[in-house]
Amino acid sequence: MRVFLLAFSLCLILVSNAGFAAAPPRATAEEREVAAAFDAAKAALADQRGGDAVPLLSRASVKALESVRAAARAPGDSAVDRLEPAERFAAMGLRRYLGPSELRRMSVGDIADHALKQGWLGPNIIARSALGPVRVKGDHASALLMVDNRPAMVPADFVREGGAWRIELANVFSFGSQMLKGFAAMSGKTETAYIADLLDKLPAAKPGMMKR
Repeated sequence: MRVFLLAFSLCLILVSNAGFAAAPPRATAEEREVAAAFDAAKAALADQRGGDAVPLLSRASVKALESVRAAARAPGDSAVDRLEPAERFAAMGLRRYLGPSELRRMSVGDIADHALKQGWLGPNIIARSALGPVRVKGDHASALLMVDNRPAMVPADFVREGGAWRIELANVFSFGSQMLKGFAAMSGKTETAYIADLLDKLPAAKPGMMKR
């Protein structure tokens, strides 16, 4: 679960690919455009330029990430508690690894850069991922996301906005929330308590970080 440390980690896993597997042939111009959006994000992530991947996300995806950041920086727990489990996990993770002053100062792009530089994705996650066959239907597209040459449980989704293809994270958030809800139910704990336990199993925050 450490790769779900924050919402942008979900994004980074979705769009990561540093050439682990050869890309399949793209039959149509639209498929090539979708793959190009993926490749642009891939290049940014491989160079540890997480902020450059933010403009490649859909408007709804950026809004969701902004909501996570806003909840994490808000005083108290009410804003975080209103989030769905995947976003709540992300907000609670941000609070664990970033101090209040950092949360006030850092943008979503700044957090993305920090996540990559701190290795929050875990070792080699970018190199192990690749984009599989692409299917386009109107202004929406999806592609098989491959990890170690095997299909991931969640596809890579895209939406066309303003004539350009953008990465859509709605299904990633939904899948993460369903997983957390299920695991919490099996554990007999509330979702928030289960998330807190997961975070406690992650590496400790660096000295000086403030918990809430």
